[in-house]
Amino acid sequence: MKRLFLWLWFVTGACFLASVFFLNHILDGIYTPVQDRVFVQQVRGQVYALRSGLAGLDADQQRERLQQWQPHYGIALTLLDKPPALDAQEQVAVKADGFIVRDQYQQVLLPIEGSDGRWLHLRLPGAVHMTTYMTIAAYLSILLLVGASLYAWVRLLWRDLDALRVHADRIGAGDLQARAQVSPRSQIRVIVDHSNRMAARVAELVQRQRDLTHAISHELRTPIARVAFGLDLMQDSDDHERRTRLAQGLHGDLAELNRLVSELLAYERLEHPGEGEPMQRIEANDWLQACLADARRDAERAGVVLRVQPSALPRVDAEPRLLQLALSNLVGNALRHARSQVEVSLVGVGGRACLRVDDDGPGIAEALARTAEQLREGTEATLRQLKSALEHHRDSIAGETLAATVHFGPGPAGATAETIDVDGHPLTIHIQALERQKDRA
Repeated sequence: MKRLFLWLWFVTGACFLASVFFLNHILDGIYTPVQDRVFVQQVRGQVYALRSGLAGLDADQQRERLQQWQPHYGIALTLLDKPPALDAQEQVAVKADGFIVRDQYQQVLLPIEGSDGRWLHLRLPGAVHMTTYMTIAAYLSILLLVGASLYAWVRLLWRDLDALRVHADRIGAGDLQARAQVSPRSQIRVIVDHSNRMAARVAELVQRQRDLTHAISHELRTPIARVAFGLDLMQDSDDHERRTRLAQGLHGDLAELNRLVSELLAYERLEHPGEGEPMQRIEANDWLQACLADARRDAERAGVVLRVQPSALPRVDAEPRLLQLALSNLVGNALRHARSQVEVSLVGVGGRACLRVDDDGPGIAEALARTAEQLREGTEATLRQLKSALEHHRDSIAGETLAATVHFGPGPAGATAETIDVDGHPLTIHIQALERQKDRA
């Protein structure tokens, strides 16, 4: 802090002194001619009176008259028998004004009856000037006052900078929840606010990376275990037909692994909305059929009927890959919990387009609270993907806003709901069951 204060004081003092001398020089050049004209007008009357009182007298009489006047004048009056030496500028002044001024208005010389005769010399007291010591003391006092003000300002600024430094050290040490606190009137308030927002963004990115790592480990563990188990069975079996079935199962598991990796990478790209693909207008029914091609094969293997209701909404403005990711997650979870059938539909509800996935699973009325918590924990990555996909493109279907609604639970009377609000695009999870049907996400 001392180095900063001394440097600022030195620069401020040097600039102040240079400004004072520069301004004095400029102002002298501007106002000196004005002061000369004002002084000439001020003494013109006295010069006329003195010249009139001495005109027509000889030298002795003029000296006697000056002795009579001297006690009544605050200036020295002297009679000169010979005219003084004049330069060209003074000769012009004598012809124009009838007298000349010298030594910064301290001397006035005027001819009495002609420039070749006797002259009258007037010596005025002149202006009062500060001594060199007084000038130095005045400038030092000003510099001390400036230094005291600068020190108070630098001390406050340094306190806030030190708080920002401590904040940066804590962030560097891994405390991502650290935030800097300064006064609302601080000079670096804007910088501190930006630093806090940066720290919050870093903490959010780190948490997202942790969530992604957790999701990868959670989602990939089951298919990898199935692949390892299938390989062990193939090694222990000599039956060609059985080995063929196991190989087909392994291919399915590998396909699921590939799908999971693609979904996780897509979820990672959703964290950077500006890098997404542009919107496309797609046909709703064709898009639904294409998206559910893989789900149909999964439904056949699981012995579940997958039905797709024709949509009355013809077109969708969206990013197809991300919307397919959200739908695949919904349908995949529904197939795991359904008993015999899953139904997918795209309908308009209250001015919005609703993508609905229904299954006829057993219901969860007997463990509603526990299952809701398991839903949050077990399918956390799925919900984040749905929310991110909705945030990414804010789809519009035939002029209507796209929302996603997921239903499950005991019944309309006691239904509860959890809503993910995405800038006016709600993603709502209704805990509700109708005739043992539930929509799972």
